Amino acid sequence: MKKIFASLFLLFLLSALLFSDDIYISPEQLPQNALSFIQKYFPNVSILYAEMDKKKYEVQLSNGVEIEFFRNGDFKEIDGNYVAIPFEILPEPVANTVRRTYPNTVITKIEKKWNIYEVKLNNMMELYIDANGQLLGQKFDD
Repeated sequence: MKKIFASLFLLFLLSALLFSDDIYISPEQLPQNALSFIQKYFPNVSILYAEMDKKKYEVQLSNGVEIEFFRNGDFKEIDGNYVAIPFEILPEPVANTVRRTYPNTVITKIEKKWNIYEVKLNNMMELYIDANGQLLGQKFDD
C-alpha cells in the first residue's frame, strides 16, 4: 500500500512540474546577457530569485527591483517598485526625451513594446516614446 501512495505522490509531483508555468532556477542559469545587464545597471545588488517559463525569465533583486527578460536575455520590463531605475538603461534619445519632458523626476518602471518604450515616472506620469526619442503620448496613471 505504501508503494502505491509513494508512486501516486511521485506521479503527482512530476505532473505538477510538467504543467506548471514557472520554474525557479538558479541565477547562473539566466542567459549571460541578462546577467551582464543586471551587473552593469544594478551593481552590488544580489538576485533573490529567478524563474523561467516558456516565453520569459523573471528576476527579483534584493533592492525590490523586478526585471523581466525575453528568452534571449534582452530586457522586456523593469519595475523599480518605487526604486529609481537608471536612465542609462534607455537608449539615449529616449532618455533625453524623458529628461526634457519631466526634468526633476526619476524612472520607476520601463516596458519595451516593439519599438516603443513605456516609461513610468515617480510623478505618476506614463510616457510613450519611440526608439528615436519621439514623444508619442503621455497620461497620468494614478
